[in-house]
Amino acid sequence: MGFPAGPGQPLMLPWRGTADDLVDLAVGQGPLWWLRGSRMRTRQGLMDEWAAAAQFPPHFGGTWDALRDALADLPEGGTFLVLEADQVLSEAPPGDGLTWLAVLRAVAEDLAPRAFRLILQAEPAQYDTLVQGLKSMEKALG
Repeated sequence: MGFPAGPGQPLMLPWRGTADDLVDLAVGQGPLWWLRGSRMRTRQGLMDEWAAAAQFPPHFGGTWDALRDALADLPEGGTFLVLEADQVLSEAPPGDGLTWLAVLRAVAEDLAPRAFRLILQAEPAQYDTLVQGLKSMEKALG
């Protein structure tokens, strides 16, 4: 079983299961980037984790605009696997989640038609919380 690909796929795809299961599923799936939600609880943590995983250039500024620019510069787009996604921005102001989603949407537009998406892993006990949080952000941004 592989990951969904191609146009029309959602930007963020929640995935219920253990991190180990997602790692096993991803073997041989092509170029992927791994992010750890446990390291992305704050905006600064999110910037640092993304910069390390995607090997952003040394001049990466760590701002929302810089994140958009760095991701939009990915030559082939990409799929980012976020482990423990329910922890992303959990210690940040609520507005940071909305800004993050707006940046990701802009990157997806910038990279089109190249693929850009996130597979958001959550353990079964946290999955519903993750999905509800995503729905709330989507509704807030319209």
